[in-house]
Amino acid sequence: MGRMMGSTKPIRMWIDGKCFNIKKYKKLKKSSTSTCGSEETPGTSTMCNHNFIINPTDNGKLTTTFRLPSIYYVRLNSFPNFSLKKLESETNTEVSMPKNGNDGYIIVTGDNEIDVVNARETIQSVASEIREKQIAAQFISIPVHSEEVQRNFEQFKSEILSGDPIQGVDGTIFQSSLKLHLTVVVFALMDNLEKSEAITTLNDCKTEFISPLLAETGPLKIKVSGIDCMNDNLEKVNVLYANAKVDHESGEDILQKLVNGISDYFYERGLVRQYQDNVKLHVTLINTKYRKSSAETSPVKKRSKWQMKKQTFDARSIMEKYKDYYFGESVFDSVHLSYISSKGEDGFYKPLSIIKVQ
Repeated sequence: MGRMMGSTKPIRMWIDGKCFNIKKYKKLKKSSTSTCGSEETPGTSTMCNHNFIINPTDNGKLTTTFRLPSIYYVRLNSFPNFSLKKLESETNTEVSMPKNGNDGYIIVTGDNEIDVVNARETIQSVASEIREKQIAAQFISIPVHSEEVQRNFEQFKSEILSGDPIQGVDGTIFQSSLKLHLTVVVFALMDNLEKSEAITTLNDCKTEFISPLLAETGPLKIKVSGIDCMNDNLEKVNVLYANAKVDHESGEDILQKLVNGISDYFYERGLVRQYQDNVKLHVTLINTKYRKSSAETSPVKKRSKWQMKKQTFDARSIMEKYKDYYFGESVFDSVHLSYISSKGEDGFYKPLSIIKVQ
C-alpha cells in the first residue's frame, strides 16, 4: 500500500454528512474548557468558529447531536485515558451515547456553547484516533494488469522460482498477475453510510478532476518497468515492487499528478484513513504478508502463522538481475474502489464501485 509521508494538513473526517478538520486528541484540562479558539482544545475550534448545529432545549440548555458508525461507540468506551464520565465532568456537559454497539446518535447537552463544542470536539478527536488505528479495509486503485504486463510478470516469477533457491522466496509471496495495480489511497469505511459516501466521492472525482485532466492530456498509458524495494537492506525485504510512469509529451509527471489529485479529493471529503502528501507510485510484485503457512522455506518445523508471514526474503540477486525489467504498458481506463482482502469474479479485488474513464 501507499507509504505515509509527512504532512502539515489537518486531519479531516466525514461525520454524519459533513467534513470536519480535527486536531490530534489531547486530554482536556479544567482550565482550558473555556478557551475560545485556543490551540489547546482538541477539536477544530470553539464557539468563535465551528460548524456544528447547536439547538436550545426546553429547559434552557444547549445541545448538539451527531452520528458515528456503531463500532466507534464500542471503541470509545475502551479508548486509553478517555472516559465519557470524565469528559462530562471536565466540560460540564451530559453525553448520551448508544450502548452495546447499537446504531444511534451521540447527544451532547450543556449550559453554554463553549462547553458543548469542547465536548463534541473531544469525542470527534478520539474518533479520528480510532479510525487511524483501524486496519484499512478498502482502497482506491488503478489496475495495471494488461495482457502484456501479466505475461511478463508471469515470466519474471517463473524465472525466479526456477532459478537458484533464494532465501525466503517461494511462490506464495508473489502477487497474483490478475491483481497488479497502483494503490492510490486506503480507507477504514466503518458502515454502509461511509461506503456510500466513498462511492459518491469516486463518481464526483471523475467528473470534477479525472475527466478534466484527461481532456488536457488525452488517453494515458501506464508504463510498468524496473523494480525496487521498500527498504534499503536488500538482504531482508518484505515488499518488492515495480515502478510506474506515464511518458507524456509535456514532460510533466502526469501519473503522479493523477494519483495525488485523487488522493487529495478523497482527503477533502474526509474519508482518507491516513493522508499522504505524495502518493508512492508502486506496483507490488512480492509481499511477504501473502506467505502461506504451508510454504515452509526453513528447516524449523511447526512455526506459527505469524512467524511465517514475518519472514523476509533476500532480494539481492533479484535486484541485480531484474533491476530494469520491462513489464509492459497498461491503458489507464478505470479506477476501482475495492475491498483489500478480497477477490472478485474477474480475479481482481472485489469492488465496491468502478468508474470507467475511457
